Amino acid sequence: MLNSSEKAYCLALQALKQKQYRQAVSQFERAVSFFDANKEFHLLHETTRLLVAVQEELAALENEDTLIIEEVFSDGQKANLP
Repeated sequence: MLNSSEKAYCLALQALKQKQYRQAVSQFERAVSFFDANKEFHLLHETTRLLVAVQEELAALENEDTLIIEEVFSDGQKANLP
């Protein structure tokens, strides 16, 4: 059985998969005390926080509520997104 922090981490990963970045940050923050020594957790948490901050800044500059993120692989090809 998972404790509440582990459940929050799983929910954060699920939110990332669904590109619900603000929700992922919220779930990561619920789990941060339990995963203090986990480097992968902190990398995902901080990267997601940075993504949300950039989205908010760009949306404010463009006077829009949403921003479409285009995923590109390291070889320069676009990802096949729905």
